[in-house]
Amino acid sequence: MNKPRPSRSSHPLVTFVIPSCQRAELLATCLDSIDATVGVPHEVICVTIRDDQPTQAMLAVRSTSRENLRNVIDATRTGFVRAANKGMRAATGEFIVQLNDDCRLMPYAIENALHMLRAPAHRDVGQLAFFHDTRVMRNVQQEITVDDVRYVVCHVRGLCFANFGIASRDLYERLGYFDERFHMYGADPDFSLKVWHEAGLRVLPCPGALVRHLEWVDDRAATERAAQRTDNLRLFEKWGLSTTEVGSATALQESIRTGG
Repeated sequence: MNKPRPSRSSHPLVTFVIPSCQRAELLATCLDSIDATVGVPHEVICVTIRDDQPTQAMLAVRSTSRENLRNVIDATRTGFVRAANKGMRAATGEFIVQLNDDCRLMPYAIENALHMLRAPAHRDVGQLAFFHDTRVMRNVQQEITVDDVRYVVCHVRGLCFANFGIASRDLYERLGYFDERFHMYGADPDFSLKVWHEAGLRVLPCPGALVRHLEWVDDRAATERAAQRTDNLRLFEKWGLSTTEVGSATALQESIRTGG
């Protein structure tokens, strides 16, 4: 695919933050997708573990030919949320996109998202949610099918949230990044709820921004899924939500305003 190559000397417009641990091949594929599809000035920050030698070796080779690739190395594994926050705090781009290492960015996703986010009609929009493929069938707010692949954006009690998305670095800073009380699964919806409630801005689906998500399940991922219910309960408790269906965005917004 022909696409404009960003100048390496340009200040990055977008920072990609990708935490990764012991999945060098998946991370390499994710990085390839960014190289192949992103035409605006950008930087990529990978947050990795010192003892993960395959990943360190792969990134060392890539960094020799990519001035915009940065590797933030943790001494020990601190978990997804803290790793993502470390990467976001190191970001210098005007906008931040957080990806998982088992994702592939599809063509024109970033350009389409930037065009939508900067539209005059979207001055009250703080975050855009990328459509991603998933096995999840519940809490789907919108879905589209492209080349026989189903992509979705999900919601929390009717309010759109971004599993993968884009927001300004200023907004991430203002809202305190991800809440580190979450293990993994609650951090994304919680941040979007902060955009809705604390910043008073909307989160919208962006149909032009697609992400393929392998949802890779290795032994580590299978173990971490046990924390999903805990994160969900913590999310509901934080925002004063019942664990039964609220049913609409209006109901959730009213629930947040009144504290329950």
